[in-house]
Amino acid sequence: MGSEQPHTHLSNRPNTSGRGLWLGVFVIFVLLYALTCQRSFPWQDSGIRAWQVVQFDLYGLGKAQGLAVAHPGYVVLAQICRLLPRQWIPAGINFFSGLGMAIALANLAAVTALLTGRRWAGLAAAGMLGVAHTVWWLSTIAEAYTWSVAGLTAELWLLVVLLRRPTWGKLVALALISGLGLCVHNFALLPLPVYVVAAVVLVVRRRLPAWALGAAAGAWVLGAGLYLGMTIELAVREGFIAAIGSALVGGYGREALNIGDASSRAKENAAIAAMNFASLLVPLAVVGWWRLRRWAGGPTALAIAAITIIEVLFVVRYPVPDQFMFLLPSLVMMALAAGVGAATLAQRSSAWRRVAAVACVVSILLPPAIYAIAPSVVGRTDIGRRSAERSSHRDELRYWLTPWKHNENSAQAFAEAALAQARPDGVILPDSTSKYVLMLVQQWGDGLGDGVSIQHDGRPLPPYGQQTRSDYLAILAGRPLYVVKADPDHVSAALLDDTRIIEPAKDQVLNRLEWRQP
Repeated sequence: MGSEQPHTHLSNRPNTSGRGLWLGVFVIFVLLYALTCQRSFPWQDSGIRAWQVVQFDLYGLGKAQGLAVAHPGYVVLAQICRLLPRQWIPAGINFFSGLGMAIALANLAAVTALLTGRRWAGLAAAGMLGVAHTVWWLSTIAEAYTWSVAGLTAELWLLVVLLRRPTWGKLVALALISGLGLCVHNFALLPLPVYVVAAVVLVVRRRLPAWALGAAAGAWVLGAGLYLGMTIELAVREGFIAAIGSALVGGYGREALNIGDASSRAKENAAIAAMNFASLLVPLAVVGWWRLRRWAGGPTALAIAAITIIEVLFVVRYPVPDQFMFLLPSLVMMALAAGVGAATLAQRSSAWRRVAAVACVVSILLPPAIYAIAPSVVGRTDIGRRSAERSSHRDELRYWLTPWKHNENSAQAFAEAALAQARPDGVILPDSTSKYVLMLVQQWGDGLGDGVSIQHDGRPLPPYGQQTRSDYLAILAGRPLYVVKADPDHVSAALLDDTRIIEPAKDQVLNRLEWRQP
């Protein structure tokens, strides 16, 4: 990959214009995500992220499921949220995801404008991506993904300028950000081979000195230092092979290497993922891919195409229950191509310029309208009725189909009700969805649930069946025992056999287990 001159270059325009585009996009989406982020602690993996932040826990589930799910760089960055007044910290942690996405969108706008020489194309690409379902959804609750693509877009920006005018400083900066990205999420490993190939080719073609490769490697190690240090520490304790597996794939090796299996929730993921395309994003991206070489030159177009293919192939064959979330980097690459596609159409004629403008405006304004009506429309179908029966704690359709969360309080409301029901000294056996929000609300609740125990890290109760029933009851010491979900997927089947399930009253949320006579 050699250097080439851009088709039209933004660099000939005043520098303040580029900065103005970046800042304008950043402010727009900071405001959007601040206004629509969840105000209270969230469910599921987002609850885990919030717990890691407030506890400054660099490992989280990484202790049990491998370093690949620890995301320590995100935890370190998010410590800024703890500087907020106490009552604002839950909302601040959720908004922190939107802050990362606003940076990513500003970077995307800048790199699209750099490729096309048209600032409006950068603005259009950022606007279409910023309101895409997965993007907006992840920008309103505590997640590491958005900060990962903040790094990806910065890397793309540096890659483009590196290939146009190679300098060792640009390569070192690219490597440093890639290394930092690994500390945030393993997504950072996916485009890394493309960067390595680009750097080697530039050295072979004598566009960069050979020692630049060593400098870049050092910068990458420096950036990834936190994650590499955690990996080395694990290697000392458990061995090199175990540590490498933990760092690369964690407990998801089968999924990461999958080539044929589908997600257990493939239909749900497909339905949610499809909402990202309630616009003309894909048709514009197809036009952009078709003309990318003309705008960017062969080497840059090849690098962008390679990254796009890697990202798309990874997500389509990654069969995890929340597969739609892993679509985020692919959407970034599509939006970059869509911005180029819009510029391509606009260049053809004044009529096509109007077509491009209408396509971009529709792609920004139409998706929010669809998100708003989707829960009520789907709710009238059999799928909607089955979803309503799945959980009594939250509106499943509203939660998954509508990305804004400023009026979503179901996790907080459930946790408060559960802790109130289990007072004064009950023990709650949570499921993975509710566990961390229960602990967060208990900690943040100004005495709410004091005396209540939430089962965590093997405490206060041992796994049922490891000891005799009498020993288990001795540890329980007469305290009432509650479960969130009374089924073998969440509670020991042996425990369910030895107890009767007392379903919650109308104003309660927990099932109580009543012991049968021996």
